[in-house]
Amino acid sequence: MASSSGTPFISLLEPTPLAWDKTLPPGSQPNLDAIPRTFVDAMTVRTEVFVREQGIPQENEFDADDARSAHWVLYASVHQTVSPAVADPATGDVVRPRRSETRSVPIGTVRLVPFPHPPHPRPGGVYVDGELVGSADGGGDGQDSQRDPAAAAAAAAAGSGASTTSAGLPSFQPDRRTTYHDGREPYVKIGRLAVLKSFRGRGIAAQLIRTAVDWMRKHPRYFDPSPSKAGFERLGMEEGSASSAGGAGEVGGQPPRWEGLVCCHAQETVVKVYEKCGFKVDEGMGRWMEEGIWHVGMFLRVEVEKDGLDV
Repeated sequence: MASSSGTPFISLLEPTPLAWDKTLPPGSQPNLDAIPRTFVDAMTVRTEVFVREQGIPQENEFDADDARSAHWVLYASVHQTVSPAVADPATGDVVRPRRSETRSVPIGTVRLVPFPHPPHPRPGGVYVDGELVGSADGGGDGQDSQRDPAAAAAAAAAGSGASTTSAGLPSFQPDRRTTYHDGREPYVKIGRLAVLKSFRGRGIAAQLIRTAVDWMRKHPRYFDPSPSKAGFERLGMEEGSASSAGGAGEVGGQPPRWEGLVCCHAQETVVKVYEKCGFKVDEGMGRWMEEGIWHVGMFLRVEVEKDGLDV
């Protein structure tokens, strides 16, 4: 028997190379001791929620974004009985007292994915392991994409995997316009939000969301690409082909800079949780299906701190 007590605490794992076998659950990973404990705990929670509870295939849970993302894991102190008390059957006297221990257990997680990202999902699209495999309700690409040929082409490539760098990451490119995204401004994406079932209803999901968003607000330059560390070609962009919000396509443009836009692809059942944290449903993005679950796009605009960390 176990019960929770104490004040939860949150651990942060910044982007880290990960030797992870996506076909295996966390406890079966080879060289488990070499993998950051925070990530193992994040995947333990994600496996319990997404794989066991929601039925998503194990091999589809880990993806290429995990190694380049920041991960937060929330822990709770749990008192657990290791061995029960033993009484003398003749007298009823306790001959061996109950032995208990308190340990920290991962109960929730969320990640923050830096830009760039693949094109916005197609309205009505059906996605499996990040790939577009069909259409659920016959939705199109939206009227906005038809007004911008470059964005329309990007939207048509959604889920195809064609617009990637040599490293297999999404490339910087125009996207279709939606209600809260102009198709060009860089945004960070929050996701893989998961809380163990027995700990829901306590505000943990909202605490994780606010922690990740507040961290990004205080470190607005953290994910901005640095030409001194990686050339334009390595970043999947050409000099002058992309810049900060509103400047994409200008001659002599600068590398993209994050200016406070946060996106999430939310399961419809958790929309209210994100709304409590200030996110708004992007009607122009539509709804689509990922791993058999309906999702919608949501955005939040935060005011970044001017003295945020530069890297």
